[in-house]
Amino acid sequence: MKADNLRGLATLIKILAWGVFALALTSGVLQAIWLATYSQMVESAIVLVIAGLASVGYVVAYLLSVIPVLIWIYLAHGNLERAGIGGLRYNKAWVVISYFIPFVNWVIPFRAMRELANRSAGEPEELAESSVEEVGNWWACFLGAVFFGTIVSISASIDAIPGFFVTTPFWANQILTILSLVLMAGSAWFFNSCGQHDYCRSTEWR
Repeated sequence: MKADNLRGLATLIKILAWGVFALALTSGVLQAIWLATYSQMVESAIVLVIAGLASVGYVVAYLLSVIPVLIWIYLAHGNLERAGIGGLRYNKAWVVISYFIPFVNWVIPFRAMRELANRSAGEPEELAESSVEEVGNWWACFLGAVFFGTIVSISASIDAIPGFFVTTPFWANQILTILSLVLMAGSAWFFNSCGQHDYCRSTEWR
C-alpha cells in the first residue's frame, strides 16, 4: 500500500513548534529579568506585560499544535504498518490514545516515538528500543515542563480555595514557572530536531 506523504503536515508542525519555542523562551527570559529587577525594587511593568503576552501566545501555539501532532503520529505509525514492518509494539490507535491516559502517558508516547524513529530508520526489531538522542531530550524536557507547571498550578488552585493557602514563597513559584517555560521551549527545540530525519518529514516507505 502507498504510504501517506507527511511532508506538508510535518512542515506545519515545524512552524508551530518554532512558535512554541520562541514564545515560551521569550516569556521565560523576560520573567527571569523581571524577577531579578523585582528583587532590586527596580522592576518594569512593561517587561512583565510583554512576558504575559508571550505566555498567552505560547499557550495558543501549543494548543494549535496538539491536533496536527497527533494526526502526524497516527499517520506515521500507520506508515510503519503499511510498510509491512513486523514486530511493532505499538499500533497507531494505541499510541494516540496513550497520550490521554494518566500515568500511561508518562511512558508510552516516548517509547512509541523511539520505536518510530528506529524502525523507520531501518533498525531491526531487537533495536526498536535503542536510544534516540532527539527523542529522549524532547521527552525529558516535556516531562520536566509539565512537572514544574503542575506544581505551580496546584499551588495556585489551593490558594484560590477560601480558608486554604500554600506557603510557597512568591519567588519560588516564579522560578518554577520560568523553569517550566524554558523546558517547554527545549521540548519544542528537540522535537524540531527530530524533523531533520526522514521519519519526521515524509515516512514514504519503499
